[in-house]
Amino acid sequence: MDEVRISKSSIRSVSIALAIVVMLIAGTMVTNVDAAASPVTLSSDISSSDILVDDGSGNNWVEATLTLTSADTTYRTMEVYLISSWDSGVAWTTYFFDTDYNPLSGNQVSLSKGGSATVKFVVFCDGVCSTGDTNTVSVYGKSDPKWFDGGTGSGNDGGDSDTTAASASSNNTNTITIDFTVRQAYASTVTCDAASSTGDNQMFQGNTYLWGYTLTNTGWNTDTYQFTSVVTSNSGAEVGFWTVSPGISNGKELTGQSDSSSTAVHSAAGSISIIPASNARPGVYNIELTVTSTNGAPDAGCDFDVVIPEPDLEIKDTDISFSHTGAWINTRGDSQRVTITAKVRNNGGTTDASGTTTTDVEVKFYVDGSQLGSAQTIAALNYGDETTVS
Repeated sequence: MDEVRISKSSIRSVSIALAIVVMLIAGTMVTNVDAAASPVTLSSDISSSDILVDDGSGNNWVEATLTLTSADTTYRTMEVYLISSWDSGVAWTTYFFDTDYNPLSGNQVSLSKGGSATVKFVVFCDGVCSTGDTNTVSVYGKSDPKWFDGGTGSGNDGGDSDTTAASASSNNTNTITIDFTVRQAYASTVTCDAASSTGDNQMFQGNTYLWGYTLTNTGWNTDTYQFTSVVTSNSGAEVGFWTVSPGISNGKELTGQSDSSSTAVHSAAGSISIIPASNARPGVYNIELTVTSTNGAPDAGCDFDVVIPEPDLEIKDTDISFSHTGAWINTRGDSQRVTITAKVRNNGGTTDASGTTTTDVEVKFYVDGSQLGSAQTIAALNYGDETTVS
């Protein structure tokens, strides 16, 4: 058997080979650090939220508080690059801030060994963002240990720099999602009844009518309201002496839809009080109710037509009676006085198109074309009045 000898040159060769192996192993270990699951976990204080549509007030944003926690105990500092994406492909504007609301430089945050950090994640409802829309944002991070220059050529490229930024890392944190529903801050609707409290839209001079309506706060926030009611005539008839009032006092407060408690009041019922002028001409008039939001919501309201009829004076055959019958008269040889009585009623308005009113109404009786007796005068005959003359 040959004697085995180990020279210094052999030892050096083995040492070099071992060094190469160690370097390869170390290189593999560095690569594995890049490919391993991130030791950083991400959490949010909200998983869903309502967000206001952009109405120019600047309130169309929501803030989520993100907490990043590192379980790493090896590296002095862990850098995390934060990313947001939208599942629908409709991207709204997002920002990452520190707790003082300074923008994160490059959307990146640093964690100490085993440490944590808080990030403010702000979402704006902008672009394609309308009331009733829904959208979901996903947020995750890419982590990478921070490289410190030790002056030993220990950079990733063998030099003195870090070439694997966190943004290029494949070490992804968990993903959190936040669902958004778009709301309108201030909005309202008004629904008017189809008829007045009398059951139709006919109105007569000087009478009071009530026309019901309902105001509903459909906005997300509580609001207060002012009310205006006006009457107009397309024919140009005089409307200055009509009396129209909304029925609900200015300053009425209604709770926003964000409050679903049992004490929330989202709607209010009111009645417009309408008194046509005593000399209103026959025709069609329009009543309009406008409700104005204190906080800038678009005006809400409704309008409807009312009709003032012509005067309709009526005497039916059955309204005429005689004090004595014909048989009684025929049995008397001498002349007898017979009193004729008539009922007169007004089924319509009190003013006609020419302005003539149902005052000093004359009633005349005729027999065979000749007037019998003098005219009987009725001082006034308003709608629904019935008077007996003889």
